[in-house]
Amino acid sequence: MDEEYSLEQAKAYIMNKFTEQGDFLILPSDVLDAMLNRVMALDEAFMEQSGVNDGAEYDDDAAYAYLFETMTKEFPDQKMYCMRFVDDYLDYSEQYLDSIGAIEWE
Repeated sequence: MDEEYSLEQAKAYIMNKFTEQGDFLILPSDVLDAMLNRVMALDEAFMEQSGVNDGAEYDDDAAYAYLFETMTKEFPDQKMYCMRFVDDYLDYSEQYLDSIGAIEWE
């Protein structure tokens, strides 16, 4: 790993990607911030539960299903945005991890 993972840097990187993309800027900034905080926490919980933090492989499909299902329940007013939001989040999170050298490609 080139750099150490930083939750704050990851959030800033991912929020910047959402801002550059612009599709979710129609949401109030506090809602977008709350959604990002929650999806990051859920992703961490998924990694803990699935054993990723102990060396298991990250299952993108299982992660997406878990994150999408939970986000649609917890943000019902933004349900129609959750599919794209979760998909983009996973892409941006992977980009952040790659940018700090935390992903080993096979």
